[in-house]
Amino acid sequence: MQGCLAIQGGWVVAWGDGGHQVLDGGTVVMEGNRIIFVGFPDDPGCPQAEKVIDARGKLISPGLINLHCIANLDAQVLGIDGSPQGGSPRQTLSYLTNPAVPNMFSDADFRASADFSVATLLKAGNTSYCRVTGMPNTRWEDPLEQSYALVEASERMGARSWLANYYRQGCDYTDSNGKHGIMWDRSKAEAGLDHAIDLIKQIQKMDNSRLNGFLFPSRTDRCSDDILKETIRQSKLLGVHVRSHFSEYLNEYHEFKSKVENKERTMVEWLSDVGFLGPQVCLTHALYIAGHSATGAPAGEDLAILARSGTSVGHCPVVFARGGTAMESLSRYVEAGVNVGLGTDTFPPDLVEEMRIGALINKVVDRKRSAGTVREFYNAATIGGAKALGRDDLGRLAAGCTADISIFNLPELEAGPIDDPMRTFVHFCHGWDCDMVIVDGNVVVEDGSVVGVDEEDLASRAQQSWGNYRTGIADRDQAGRSVDELFPPAFPIVRQ
Repeated sequence: MQGCLAIQGGWVVAWGDGGHQVLDGGTVVMEGNRIIFVGFPDDPGCPQAEKVIDARGKLISPGLINLHCIANLDAQVLGIDGSPQGGSPRQTLSYLTNPAVPNMFSDADFRASADFSVATLLKAGNTSYCRVTGMPNTRWEDPLEQSYALVEASERMGARSWLANYYRQGCDYTDSNGKHGIMWDRSKAEAGLDHAIDLIKQIQKMDNSRLNGFLFPSRTDRCSDDILKETIRQSKLLGVHVRSHFSEYLNEYHEFKSKVENKERTMVEWLSDVGFLGPQVCLTHALYIAGHSATGAPAGEDLAILARSGTSVGHCPVVFARGGTAMESLSRYVEAGVNVGLGTDTFPPDLVEEMRIGALINKVVDRKRSAGTVREFYNAATIGGAKALGRDDLGRLAAGCTADISIFNLPELEAGPIDDPMRTFVHFCHGWDCDMVIVDGNVVVEDGSVVGVDEEDLASRAQQSWGNYRTGIADRDQAGRSVDELFPPAFPIVRQ
């Protein structure tokens, strides 16, 4: 058929009988931006393709869906082993209240950061991703320049993106004595919500099916009931999804318990009462729910409430492993009927690493070899993310689905002998083994490189912006500490 492209000869992760299955030597045929056939080349119904990509020795996967990732150069790598600032520098009071204090990033920095983020996501096999920002360069909400830089980069590189400006009513700060506090201002949340709505409307005007917006109140516990209710109301008017950081810190759990009159009430029950649950809602992290060992509370009905409401959870195991914490556990959520998607949160945007490390952590937490299976985590990175986004045409390879495809090398020596290609992929490969990425029928990564991107130049721009960011952190430290004091290197770095 004229205009058809076939990818064949490798292991095809096909959708059939209600789940993923692997076709050894299978083929995927696409026409335009749609998959029209998945099966074997000698099947009678296999269309004749105009062009064939030889994928022997490779895994042909539905595009990975990164449900939660930071949209700029990430501070997390500064504090992996811990630091005086806990790995995430808090904003100073002066920075929050003094408009004369500039953002850490210039417009050029925002563009470099956006380009770096989108390019690395694509290179790691992410075809869809939900981008939120939230570095300490912001005050109450994201700088609009940053969000629009992401829109432009996503459109130019051919990425499928869900983008948002976060907003909040309560803002954490550190005063001149180094004491932590929370500043509350309803007008800031209302203004931030208005800007978030404007961003969504601008994206919708672009009439690009790959670009989408969503609403993101930064943390549920830093927003009032009224702000959360208004967020849900606006999401219905705009036809967009909602997500928010939820119960990611143990102190968040204890703060909630200290405020409520009924000490038996859980945070999940609170959101249910507010009306902030449902199929259009994704709670990012949702670690410290009832039943987590660190809370000391019985399991209760939290998971059942999430399952009944159709609320999704975005799981990001690596970032919490860096801080010595873990979900308990993805297997438990899945067994309860909760839809779980997977995200990277911080750098690197490698969902294969998230699957592998998440699965291993899951086994340790549950103390069961059979927990944290490849099936559970691969499903989370594909169909779980698609369901959270309300897209049954993504996260699977089947006729009629959108042609979002990631092709990964399975290195013969590094990966070892292959028994089950899925176990090999999850436990012995990386996102950087991605060879080709197709989004909406268009090749956006070829031979491991992002099409149309000078990666050497991009790396140089990102490094320069990173230097500006490191300096900005130190400039805003109340104690006047250097970057190396704030984030001690693993070994002393000697410079000429």
